[in-house]
Amino acid sequence: MNAALIIIGNELLSGFTLDSNSTWMGRKLLNIGIKTMIKLTVGDSENAILDSLRSVDEKYDIVILSGGLGPTHDDVTKKAYCEFIGAELVFDESYFLKLSESFKRRGIDIPESNRDQAYIPTKGEIIPNSRGSALGLKFVKDKTRFYVVPGVPSEMMTMMDEYILPELSEIAPHDLIITTIRTTGLMESALFDTLKDIVKSTKVDVSFLPGFMGVDIRLSSRNKKAVMELSSNIYDLIGKFIYSEDWETLEEAVGRLLREQGLTIAVAESCTGGLLSDRITNIPGSSDYFLGGMVTYDNQAKQDLLGVQTYTLEEFGAVSEQTAKEMAQGVRRVFQGNIGVSITGIAGPGGGTDEKPVGLVFIGLDFEGDTEVRSFTFTKERRFNKELSAQAALNMLRLSIGG
Repeated sequence: MNAALIIIGNELLSGFTLDSNSTWMGRKLLNIGIKTMIKLTVGDSENAILDSLRSVDEKYDIVILSGGLGPTHDDVTKKAYCEFIGAELVFDESYFLKLSESFKRRGIDIPESNRDQAYIPTKGEIIPNSRGSALGLKFVKDKTRFYVVPGVPSEMMTMMDEYILPELSEIAPHDLIITTIRTTGLMESALFDTLKDIVKSTKVDVSFLPGFMGVDIRLSSRNKKAVMELSSNIYDLIGKFIYSEDWETLEEAVGRLLREQGLTIAVAESCTGGLLSDRITNIPGSSDYFLGGMVTYDNQAKQDLLGVQTYTLEEFGAVSEQTAKEMAQGVRRVFQGNIGVSITGIAGPGGGTDEKPVGLVFIGLDFEGDTEVRSFTFTKERRFNKELSAQAALNMLRLSIGG
């Protein structure tokens, strides 16, 4: 089975908002054997939405529209959808009363604009929204199932999880075997060069999916044995660059390893400004292994809080192997943990020299007294350098504790 996604919103086209909905939906659909073949992003225009619906009509098994179901004047998805399926909109008094009671319980009089959300099509089905006020919609046209869901991520995800995905799971083919091998630390071209011989000799569908933080390798086939054999061969060739499978993130993988081994960590950050601590603590239950972190941006803070020696800073500088080493040792000592991790570097865009250019980063790791420091030279872009530094630190941690 295949699917088309239509993502709606002027804010997506103007660059004010990133489209995370289609990424989430594509992954969820793939998990049950449904491939997303096309994604369209259109503005809040009734004609544009109608054109997009007509362009995918009769071409895909499933079409999902996301966005444009709110109460404001530019929320026109429902009107376009009704014109497409040949339906009228009628006022649902019972739903409006339910909506009014929901607002009343929050101590708010329902705004007049929310009346529009009580208009429902005369054809198709209504999908309940347990997280918001916009109802979802469903209509089966010939062999295609059309779904309309809110653009608010939490509402879309809940509606998909509670209603749409269970329904599609019952009709989706379950003989498609899919696994995603997640890698970091090796660029796509080098990865392909290493794997090209085994990729060319297999009948398994192999996709390289590069991202900012690494490359995912997706294997899919109806032959389970072939997928398992190829996966095993990939591990043999690039095992140290693989941190997990399917949708587990690097921070989740690191957290799992720390929990399994009963280890604790503490973090000292300079140029990343707390980004590494943020990623670690985004994982539920991270308090099992994360003791705390310090953002020691200023040299005096490095001395006072971590015990970095004045001589080290004066002789080698804040961005140096020696300072990163003492920061990692210091934060482990302060928090009395098993592991101390440190990051110090030049995020940019200024502050670089010929000897120490923008993007130069030192990452230290003190594992119960055994300390290593690695240096990296990333980009000229400040945000990229911060993100890549946190990623590299997590990967060093993974390799250290996971072998």
